[in-house]
Amino acid sequence: MGYCFGPVPSRRLGRSLGVDILPMKTCNLNCVYCELGITEKFTCERDEYIPVQEIKKDIETVLRSGRHPFDVLTFTASGEPCLHSRLGELISFAKQLSGKPVVVLTNGTLVSDPEVRDELCNTDILLPSLDAVLPGAFRRVNRPAECVKIDGIVKGMVALSRQFKGEMWLEVLIVKGINDRPEDIKALKQAVDEIKPNRIQLNSVARPPAEPWAKPLSRDRMEEIRNFLGSRAEVVIDFNRRLKEGFMPVVEVEIMETLKRRPMTTHDISEILGIKPETAEKVLEKMASAKVLKHENFQGRTYYRPHR
Repeated sequence: MGYCFGPVPSRRLGRSLGVDILPMKTCNLNCVYCELGITEKFTCERDEYIPVQEIKKDIETVLRSGRHPFDVLTFTASGEPCLHSRLGELISFAKQLSGKPVVVLTNGTLVSDPEVRDELCNTDILLPSLDAVLPGAFRRVNRPAECVKIDGIVKGMVALSRQFKGEMWLEVLIVKGINDRPEDIKALKQAVDEIKPNRIQLNSVARPPAEPWAKPLSRDRMEEIRNFLGSRAEVVIDFNRRLKEGFMPVVEVEIMETLKRRPMTTHDISEILGIKPETAEKVLEKMASAKVLKHENFQGRTYYRPHR
């Protein structure tokens, strides 16, 4: 697979066939917690960064093969997928071809654009992010490009929620000492109450972040925030679901394609690719010894990522 990857296990979505539609780290944010590292192409310009026909061809090839059973098809990116100027066309294509629910993961920064809102309204499940509402906290945690304004994001999300007919699950990631002050959470709740998403999904730093000083909140503090935000909020830090059968045998290229999207543990690779943990460990260590991969420890767990 080229632009398609997975299926990736998701406690929320089941088995998600991902489609990465941008070059690595093309984004209008430079979030301190990003597991993909520092933003390399910092832009607010929508463009056809990857030819749409190439992406369509890869989606069609994977779907026609029938070898990658999945529950949902998810448009994502190693950056912000709404920066792709033909996202709407890709969503329509995937819905027609797959017959499965289509999901879009987005940082929400472009929903102030009515054209982007129209495109996103064709999805079945939308997962936009909103980590902070106060300008200071927003700058500290998301480090936006100058063209990105938090007021426009919130207003755009409110407008989108009134227009959108599918499920909107608002994702919020809290970093200790950055966007967790009482005033930050109070402002967040005010915005959430206006946006009215179907779910509010709370997360914290769970993988090696772009900035090593970005630390997770305690479980107790996350629960406090959940209670404050109300009954629609849930904490979704850990993934414990076991995969069912149906994945292709592991090969090193599949591991590389998977790890390009995010750093993972041996357990993660074992579950995603449907292989025994000892087999995954053997292959990962072999690739690390060849300096194809590198590993690092975070919160007591060992993560692998491509060696750049």
